Amino acid sequence: MKPQLLVLFSLYRKYIALFPPASNVPAGSSEARSERLAWASQNIGRTVSSFNELRASEAGRLIKLLKKALGQEILASRRRPLDRETALAYGTAGRRGCEEKQIHLVADETWKLIDLLLEKLGWTRDRLDRFLRSSKSPVPSGSIRTLSEANRVIWALKGMARRAAGFERKKDVYHQRYRIRSKQARSAGRRQIFVQRSLRR
Repeated sequence: MKPQLLVLFSLYRKYIALFPPASNVPAGSSEARSERLAWASQNIGRTVSSFNELRASEAGRLIKLLKKALGQEILASRRRPLDRETALAYGTAGRRGCEEKQIHLVADETWKLIDLLLEKLGWTRDRLDRFLRSSKSPVPSGSIRTLSEANRVIWALKGMARRAAGFERKKDVYHQRYRIRSKQARSAGRRQIFVQRSLRR
C-alpha cells in the first residue's frame, strides 16, 4: 500500500475513534467500510469503491481534512522546480501544431488546478467525468491521463468559467437597468398623479 494511503487510513481511524458515527457500526465490518467510502466520495466529489482508486491529490485533500478535524498541524508542501522541457510542456502540450517529444503524465498540481476550475463552475468530479464522455468532450479518449489531455480540459473549463462570469455580469447590468427604469417609471407615475390632482383643484 502507498505511504500516502497508510497515512490516510491511520488518520481516519483516529477520527472515527474521536467522532464515532451515529450508526455505531463495528470497526472492520462491511458497513464501516461502506461508511468510510461514502465519506471519501462525498468529500472528493466523485464515487470511489476503494481507497486505492483515490488520486494523489484527492488523498492529500482527505488527509488535510482529517488533520484539520483532529487539530494537527498542516505543513505546506514544497513544489519542486520544473525542468525547461517540462515547463514548456505545461504551456504547449495539447495545442494544435505543437509536436510532443515526450508524453507527460498528469501531476498533482494539474489536478489541483482542475479542481479549482470545477469549484468555480460548481461541478463535481462525476460531472466532469460525464462531460469527458460526452460528444462535447475536448479529449477523444474520454479521460485525463496525460498532460496534453489535461491541458485541453483545462482550456475548455477556463472558457466555460469566462462565459459564465460574462453571463453573470450581463445579468447584473440587466437587473441594475431594470431597477433604474422601474424607479423612473414610479417617479413619472407619481408626477402624473400630482399633476392630475393639481388640475382638479
